[in-house]
Amino acid sequence: MERPTNDEIVCKTADNTEALGENFSKFVAADSSIALIGDLGAGKTTFVKGLARGFGIGENINSPSFDILRIYRGDVTLLHVDAYRLDGSESAANALLLEDFLVHPHCLVVEWPERLPNFLQTCDFRIFFAVDGHCRKITLEAMRKP
Repeated sequence: MERPTNDEIVCKTADNTEALGENFSKFVAADSSIALIGDLGAGKTTFVKGLARGFGIGENINSPSFDILRIYRGDVTLLHVDAYRLDGSESAANALLLEDFLVHPHCLVVEWPERLPNFLQTCDFRIFFAVDGHCRKITLEAMRKP
């Protein structure tokens, strides 16, 4: 599998989306950040479940909708943020104290990244999720060279 660059992938099942996340983990360098962009129910957390499995994380992955941040430890520490409840201000982003949890090697994954100031401009990958009937169309966009 080559490093993904602006490719649209159609996933017909949740298992396909999870497998895509697991395969994608092979291309994520240590200390990377990923923006997940899409509507509710588009498959973002399902993708993160596969990503976590690829990082050697065996625990159950749930959406951090109410917690805002969940941390999972494996071969790579996964920081999973759901910024939906944040107001988009610097103070709200700073209150998360993300820098305190970014221990090498890590991967920071943010759902609703437009609510974290400057994250979309600085992340390593943007992944877009769209619902098309019973399928999910997922577009992988590398923001920086490996």
